[in-house]
Amino acid sequence: MDKNIADIKQQHLDSYRQALLDTIQNNTNVLVEDITSLIRKPPLDSMDVLRSKILDSAKKNKIVVDTNHLNTLLEDYRNHLISCCDEIKRIRYELLSKVILRKKIKDEEVFQLFKKDFASVNKDIKNTFKNQFENSFEVFIKQYDYLFDSSVSDEIKEKMVEEITKFYHGNYRKQLLENFDIKVMVKDTTLINSVKEQSERYLFTLNHSRLFNDL
Repeated sequence: MDKNIADIKQQHLDSYRQALLDTIQNNTNVLVEDITSLIRKPPLDSMDVLRSKILDSAKKNKIVVDTNHLNTLLEDYRNHLISCCDEIKRIRYELLSKVILRKKIKDEEVFQLFKKDFASVNKDIKNTFKNQFENSFEVFIKQYDYLFDSSVSDEIKEKMVEEITKFYHGNYRKQLLENFDIKVMVKDTTLINSVKEQSERYLFTLNHSRLFNDL
């Protein structure tokens, strides 16, 4: 009988642990979707701050920009930046899962996630995002010449590159990283609370289920 109780309790614990891993995966998937929403093309051209900045710079310098090439250039840039999200997903899931998998718990104990558990995770995923951000801009600048016809002087091109570079690494970067941090913070808090809820259900079942009481 004791062996039956031990086996059933182990099954209950295994199910609880797997539910937590699934919760981490789902939470991470939603976080990545939120991050990609910061990068994807906005529904309106007027909401696309990078596109607007380039067009404003061209207008100020009395240059006509090929908007078709501009749209292609921005799409390539966004796809390149978004490509880091798979790595962000892998890092976050693997590191947070280790917190659950490496801990051994006994009766009446539960798994927990604390803010400190996210510190190294968030550092890694933010560095991944920042590195991709820099790399994506290099890809962007290399194709910048395609926006202009041969009549545009190198001096004007360099001036516009300087203006765009300053904007990209200034307000644009600051706002994007701030929004990134907010998305991460919200999902971290959601995950901490979700783990608490799973743990409460686990303990409730363990202490009140007829299955365990009858045994």
